[in-house]
Amino acid sequence: MHFAALLLHVLAAIVWVGGTVALVFAGVPAIRKAPAELRPDLFRTLGRRWRPLGWGSLAVAGVTGLALAREHYVFSGSNLLETGFGRVVLAKIVLLAYLLVGSYLHDYVLGPRLQDQVRAGAPQTIRPLLVRLGWLNFAVTLALPVLGVWLTAKAHDGF
Repeated sequence: MHFAALLLHVLAAIVWVGGTVALVFAGVPAIRKAPAELRPDLFRTLGRRWRPLGWGSLAVAGVTGLALAREHYVFSGSNLLETGFGRVVLAKIVLLAYLLVGSYLHDYVLGPRLQDQVRAGAPQTIRPLLVRLGWLNFAVTLALPVLGVWLTAKAHDGF
């Protein structure tokens, strides 16, 4: 069971991280080169196609990560805050919670508001906040697997 959970966790992380990198460095720059009147529809189409993959992979990574963490602590009998390993697990949980909230705000609140501003020809007051949130989400997206690799290495060291 551990192997299946770990495999699903890693595959889900690959989809989430790889997809996010592709969106940030390929999808968004390509759409920005399109004519201005087409951009809102292109962003909306890209978002609609990515969301099932992205949110699905994030859900699988979250559930399997929690199962793996629970498995470790059920067998070790220790408290999350008693060890460095546990504190990193807790940090991953906190970062995942942030990522869920930050991604929701990016995808379902601020992104649609910016699209409305663009369509209406209004000043794009949402854009700076959306961009900052996007980069912060990206940084957390990269931090989570780094911490996961650290945990795996430390688990083998008996940490």
